Amino acid sequence: MNLHNPSRRLFIKSTFAASVSLSVSSQLLGADVALSMVRIGNPVGGHIHPAACVSAKGTIVVTYGHTNHRDLRITRSPDGGTIWSEPKPFAPTVGRSYYPGSLTTLRDGRLLHAWNRWSEPTNEKEPRSVLYSLSSDDGMTWSEPKPFPRDETKPSIIRHPIVELAANQWLLPLSDKTQVFDPTTGASQPFGDARAHGLVPLVRTPKGTFISGAGLRSIDAGKTWQPIAQFPNVKEQGWRHEMVCLANGWLLASEILGPGVGGERIRYVISRDDGIRWDDVFEYYNPGRAIGGRACPRTIQLNADNIGVVFYDVDSKQVGGSGLFFMKIPVAKIDRGSVKRESHSTPLRDSIPK
Repeated sequence: MNLHNPSRRLFIKSTFAASVSLSVSSQLLGADVALSMVRIGNPVGGHIHPAACVSAKGTIVVTYGHTNHRDLRITRSPDGGTIWSEPKPFAPTVGRSYYPGSLTTLRDGRLLHAWNRWSEPTNEKEPRSVLYSLSSDDGMTWSEPKPFPRDETKPSIIRHPIVELAANQWLLPLSDKTQVFDPTTGASQPFGDARAHGLVPLVRTPKGTFISGAGLRSIDAGKTWQPIAQFPNVKEQGWRHEMVCLANGWLLASEILGPGVGGERIRYVISRDDGIRWDDVFEYYNPGRAIGGRACPRTIQLNADNIGVVFYDVDSKQVGGSGLFFMKIPVAKIDRGSVKRESHSTPLRDSIPK
């Protein structure tokens, strides 16, 4: 399935005045630090919830909900996030309803996009379940969708990247179960001690440690888990928040501070010791007003020196109106600009259903 008209495979610059600079309002050792933010989409609203990955060739691929449950779109950047293709409908969902999911780059270079369908192709009724599709050409075309195993009586939802344990062993962080799936046979089995972690991210560090967004840590491939002290509140809104592990071993978990639905500031809470302590923070988005929408940040590692984060802010009064944004952040800037985490920081609590 070709997502782009071949005659229009020309990458275009963002319409957000190319880019806009934003000063990060953190204690940055007296340095005047600004991060560049690029508008990559103009979502209408609803569950925008982006997903992101970077291919082996360095192409950034992002999916997001342009129109609530009806128009899932995909956009690509070949140059590290400066130039982006015009967002196009994600072909496997055209004419069908959806709930946003996740993107993962597999070891063999293929991209895996997993998203959520409702009980029927065109309705929005539970129970939801997960479909996945693969791309071998950096997100230009995608295979026919296949389902993950499901209990047809229960909702099963994905929002976070899978963990590729080995060839044909995909660790699925599903809302109803945490499973190891074999795509060659379609069979799955429980992971570790067979607990369900819920709709939270799961990551594996370079040391082989598993960190669960439920605030748990395992050094024996999930057979036993220990609670993590002072872990950021990812679990309460696991569908919204994120956690990633960088190549250098640092773990970054999202935290959104402030009142209301969207809060006022987005930052990383950082662990530099394999997930034991979470003492430092780095704030990267503070528009000086309430953030419109739940942001749902998704972070990817671009190379050894830089990460990128995609998030949305649907405040209609900002320049250009509702937007989906990409920000490139040097790893060294996070190191220099991080500060000690406050003892009594209050993460955003949002009782509005997802």
